[in-house]
Amino acid sequence: MIEEIIFDKGITMPGELIRLVLAFAGVSIATYYDVFNRKNIPDRLLYAFLAAAFIANLFFYQEQLFPFSLAVAVFLTAIGYIFYRVGQLGGADLFVLAALMLLLPIQPSFLGMPFNMPFIFPVMIFGGLLFALYAAALFGMKLMRKPDRKPNPAVLLVLVPYAVFAYFFVNSVLFSPVYFTVLTVLFVLMVFFMVYREDLMMLLAEKMKASQLENEDVIALELMDRDVVKKYGLKRLATESERERLKSLDIGEIWVYTQMPPFVPFILAGMFLALLLSKSLLFT
Repeated sequence: MIEEIIFDKGITMPGELIRLVLAFAGVSIATYYDVFNRKNIPDRLLYAFLAAAFIANLFFYQEQLFPFSLAVAVFLTAIGYIFYRVGQLGGADLFVLAALMLLLPIQPSFLGMPFNMPFIFPVMIFGGLLFALYAAALFGMKLMRKPDRKPNPAVLLVLVPYAVFAYFFVNSVLFSPVYFTVLTVLFVLMVFFMVYREDLMMLLAEKMKASQLENEDVIALELMDRDVVKKYGLKRLATESERERLKSLDIGEIWVYTQMPPFVPFILAGMFLALLLSKSLLFT
């Protein structure tokens, strides 16, 4: 079924325009709350967006796309849930991505793609790249104002194997300027984050009492005493039950990542770029 949907250009999404309007409207509203409401997107909005996505998918039923969209949404949401549990993805982000996968399981036909690439792939590539660039610029400027930086120059040794990879990739038949640029930018950003890992963790986190924790706060276990973490069995994600448990413990202050940038705006930006630049991701 998957091969048939991906490589059969005759399969298109019924109601493409309405699907796109719903997708951009839902993600735009979520972006507003993510930016201007301290990353707190109302649960009602998330449930409504997900329900609207499912209903639209059902209303514009296509016998092959409907089960495909559900399968893609369930599979990628399961992967996203793992990232959510380890504090790398917010619960609201997960809802938004699931709704997006239901509404737009493949690229709109007017893009003229040679095959039906799942729309979420270029969205995450472009959105993730913009997020990484933004985070590097934001915290890079803060690092420059930090006199006691503690870089780890040994990390720079990873540039050697990447240079070897780059040489062979540039001279291979699979070479794509766009992919090479994206990979190189992401690799350089990864090196930057690794070199200044300790400094960045301190910039991202602050101490607070257990009573001040909010739902889905990410606890900076790396900055806390290992014995304390082990003794109390601290978990990275402050779920409602974990927050109540921590309040009952005599644990003092907790390091919490409070300065993480919101991610939904970059999903929205990735959607725009996916409509404009998806073809550039194809090997030519």
